[in-house]
Amino acid sequence: MDNKIIFALDVYDYNIAMELAKKVGDKVFAIKVNWPAILENGIKIVRDLSKYSNIICDFKLADIDNTVSLITDKVREYGGYGIISHSFTGLNSLKAVVKSAGNMKVFSVVSMSQESYLDNITEELVQISKDAGVYGLVAPGNRPYYLKKVKELAGGLKIISPGVGAQGGNIVDAMILGSDYVIIGRSIYNSPDPGEALSNFARDINNKLNK
Repeated sequence: MDNKIIFALDVYDYNIAMELAKKVGDKVFAIKVNWPAILENGIKIVRDLSKYSNIICDFKLADIDNTVSLITDKVREYGGYGIISHSFTGLNSLKAVVKSAGNMKVFSVVSMSQESYLDNITEELVQISKDAGVYGLVAPGNRPYYLKKVKELAGGLKIISPGVGAQGGNIVDAMILGSDYVIIGRSIYNSPDPGEALSNFARDINNKLNK
């Protein structure tokens, strides 16, 4: 199976989260956790989930240098593979995330999967991200114009894309337009058979992109 999928594990319950991680962790590039899992279970769930896959903490950091550094330090301490930060807070804040991340991968949001103010400043956000030294960019898989635009500006940075599945984006289209990894959550964890749902997405990639 071609591991081009990041599984968005947006659930509260610890046992459900761990069971899903066991089922799909070795079949995806990474598992992305957001605030629901952290608020219910604490940061230690990152360490527990990391037994099954790379863990990307989707915290969309947006604060002053010291605050984002403290949060990033803690994610690194508990074994995070990566962390997602906003970039609109400016170069110094994003640089602080990159510095605190150490060997972790930093992904910065430059465009979202729904209309937002970021649409007006995407080009500037990509440049800030480059200057800060991030590993990758977050750009929407369900908004072709913005994904293509980010790809053209990325200069080799990895692109991870939300918006596929429940938000209407097509996994193959997103990868053709420039996504390196596609983020999928509800279409997998709300499925009666999450493993089969994941396999179907992976099959689409393999059948249509690897001919």
